[in-house]
Amino acid sequence: SGHVQLPAPQNVTLLSKDFDMILTWTPGEGSPPDVTYTVRYESQERIDKWIKVPHCKNIRSTSCNLTCVLPNLFVKARARVKAVSGRFQSPWVESQFKEYHLDVELAPPVLNMNVKENVIHVNASFPLATCVERFSWMYDLNLWEAGSEDKVSK
Repeated sequence: SGHVQLPAPQNVTLLSKDFDMILTWTPGEGSPPDVTYTVRYESQERIDKWIKVPHCKNIRSTSCNLTCVLPNLFVKARARVKAVSGRFQSPWVESQFKEYHLDVELAPPVLNMNVKENVIHVNASFPLATCVERFSWMYDLNLWEAGSEDKVSK
């Protein structure tokens, strides 16, 4: 094989943040400025079947949101990425396996509070992807008077 290979992406990590499952990486050392990346994933339901991610083909960014691409959020999946520049490409680099349902990191809510007479109205909103809105999320609300240690769970 006499053709030049591009440096492979580094630090390829499938991470779960704020209800999302995201593949991240850093450019390989000495990557050209015009490098783009292509991502695929596989699920433990179908090992060795790497599936294209249409919105992460020839992208310039160093991350790809896979949350709503994964067909089953209760099965472990992993992803891989390669660098492409002109007719050159790097080897694929694979992430570790993660399962959305077990590994997802919850996001803090955005809280809005309104007080009218004796009524405190608290509205909590979360940055949920549309594909996970159907899950039944459970929340705890603690309320206490400023300066007091008496927290009341709701």
